[in-house]
Amino acid sequence: MTMANAEPSALERRLSAFVDSQVSDAERQDVESLLVNDPHARALHDDLKRGSQTGRHLLGEMLKEPVPLDLVRSIKNAPLPRKAVRLPGSARRSRTFRPSGLQALSACALTLLLGCGLGYMIGARPTGTNPPQTLAGQTFQQRDWLDDIVSHYRLYSRQQNRLVEIGAERPADILEWLTTGTGVSFRIPDLTESGLAFVGARMVTAENTPTGVLFYRRTSGDNEGDILALTFSRARPETAKPIEDIRLDTSLVSWSSPLATYVIAAPSSAVDLDEIAAKAAGLI
Repeated sequence: MTMANAEPSALERRLSAFVDSQVSDAERQDVESLLVNDPHARALHDDLKRGSQTGRHLLGEMLKEPVPLDLVRSIKNAPLPRKAVRLPGSARRSRTFRPSGLQALSACALTLLLGCGLGYMIGARPTGTNPPQTLAGQTFQQRDWLDDIVSHYRLYSRQQNRLVEIGAERPADILEWLTTGTGVSFRIPDLTESGLAFVGARMVTAENTPTGVLFYRRTSGDNEGDILALTFSRARPETAKPIEDIRLDTSLVSWSSPLATYVIAAPSSAVDLDEIAAKAAGLI
């Protein structure tokens, strides 16, 4: 689909607003849920995000272009303008153009539409075509498996009644199910000394890799009731070094063993996440 022969679909407009951070919190949660469960929507979101980043990069490159020397010389050597002579007559009332609110809003909307359209068309270019010369060697940040972890955490931590698939009262079933599904042998860490109670588990996918999730709930302190998620999957080559990051108000701490990769996710207000991760790493 191109801008010339079809209007953007409702899904494209919705994802475009999500990419531009022009959605409410409720709409953001709906879109995050959609990206987790709909591969088509996730692929379209990646195209829009890549297009938006490409458009911004092209605009930045255009602004960096130096002013041609010939233009500088022509401006410098241009003759001075003649001084206007005001003829006698009735004084005219000066008029200043002041756009109305509707006109200003229309101009802003048109500028945004043109920018998004340019970015989308460039981002949707087939992979076999050669990119513009100004983009040679440029690598744009793509959605990765940690984004999937964050999306799952944000989705399920808000659904207290559907937080887990198997509750904490069935530890043997959890061990058998997640070990078989992920290929990772593990133990359920007891984190009661850190003020965390085990709630249960579920299985998700992160970048098409089966991932086990153990959910904990804080039982004391200022953040009582907060949900923490301890995830694990088969080892990923790109995670040899520990990762500490914050994405969408979600703190992430990861570590790896020769056979598995672990990530613990919590609200960004969790100042003790490093200590909890260290304790969990020694128990799991």
